[in-house]
Amino acid sequence: MITHRGWESLLAALAALLLTLYLVHYLLILLALSAFTFLAAEVVLFHVDTLALSPSAFVTERRSTSSRHAVGTPGRTEVTVRYTGPSGLVAELFDTLPDGLAVTGPLPRLGGWWAPEEERSLSTEFRARVRGSYLLGPTFVRVRSRLGLAERRISLPTERPIQVVPENPIRKPGSLRRRIFTRVQGRMQLRHRGYGTEFRALRPYQYSDDIRHVAWRRSTAKQLVVREFDQESRQDVLLVVDVSPAMSAGPAGENVLDRTCEAATMIAGYAQRSGEDRLGLLTYSGKVQQYLRPSRGPGHFRRLYENVGILGVRPGNFDVGPALDAVGSRLRHGAHVLLFSTLDRPLGALERAYAHFKARGHHLYVFLPDLATFYSPGEDPAFRYALQWATEEDRLRLHRVMAELRADAIPTYLFDRRGAATKVITAYGQMRAWGAG
Repeated sequence: MITHRGWESLLAALAALLLTLYLVHYLLILLALSAFTFLAAEVVLFHVDTLALSPSAFVTERRSTSSRHAVGTPGRTEVTVRYTGPSGLVAELFDTLPDGLAVTGPLPRLGGWWAPEEERSLSTEFRARVRGSYLLGPTFVRVRSRLGLAERRISLPTERPIQVVPENPIRKPGSLRRRIFTRVQGRMQLRHRGYGTEFRALRPYQYSDDIRHVAWRRSTAKQLVVREFDQESRQDVLLVVDVSPAMSAGPAGENVLDRTCEAATMIAGYAQRSGEDRLGLLTYSGKVQQYLRPSRGPGHFRRLYENVGILGVRPGNFDVGPALDAVGSRLRHGAHVLLFSTLDRPLGALERAYAHFKARGHHLYVFLPDLATFYSPGEDPAFRYALQWATEEDRLRLHRVMAELRADAIPTYLFDRRGAATKVITAYGQMRAWGAG
């Protein structure tokens, strides 16, 4: 491909040649013809020399800090390219990153003469900006002629998948070993793991009892007495996420679905840290798109984080009646269901579906976004007027939906663009403490 400089040089030489032909000056005609021939030969010879050049002439390797990053965390990727061609060339090496990763500083490039068997490394630092699944790369080699009149771009297969997940508020959860957790972690009140927190009675000491449970003031030299506690039941919690197009309201990275994923990650972090509850995920848009049954363990939570990180909008509508029927048919035991949805569809089938849902022993908690807070007014007066009208209409609809939900005694929580962290912590803390919100 001829570069911008190449076209300018060829056109200038051609114009000079035509001018000399018009002036009928033989010496100038010879000089202009020689210049035009030299430039054209440069372009033609470059294309002939690089005709056999392909990605197989480069050996590439990509290394990065991690394949999974939390939103807002820094990262680094490095590409090493070795040229194995028979002769040297003038080339420029540069890497590409997806829009979800913000490059910190200018995008690095390496240019100059590239000898055979020479190895070059290109390092790029970035910061994860928007959750999702991306590909690092590809890496491009731009080969140029010596005068820069022509170039050829070669794409090297250096793609590597990377996931950006919402930030986990529980730092370093680690493995769940046999130990007693503290009663308060962060802002969440947790029960003691394994031994219970509700005192039941005193009984004689047995060899399998923990020495920390000995009631020394009630014990004697001949008989030790231990405190006996009630064991808490491990609860099932299911996150139901609406992935219909209505959940894409708001700017990229801060829309309703992004804030929902942040809240889901927060719940997952607390559930993993406590080691008690079983947590699952169900996404719905017209039908069940994905279902992870409630479970525990590091592997399960790793899958849960990955699936929450790549949640995207699917075509379809979210009808709360069929959604509750689909949830109830998949849960074998009574569970706490946390539903995140805009509920923009009519709620005509809610009363019947919720009655069947409650009869199976499930508890429902609804988290509604205030869509009016997810948009900022622009500078155009017409846009501000239209946004104000749409905001008033949506808030009227939201109040009607909340009135219908609370009429059925369904706990309802409203969140805005800042997120649902406070609401989710409140609801989950009540589940952990009392078994119901």
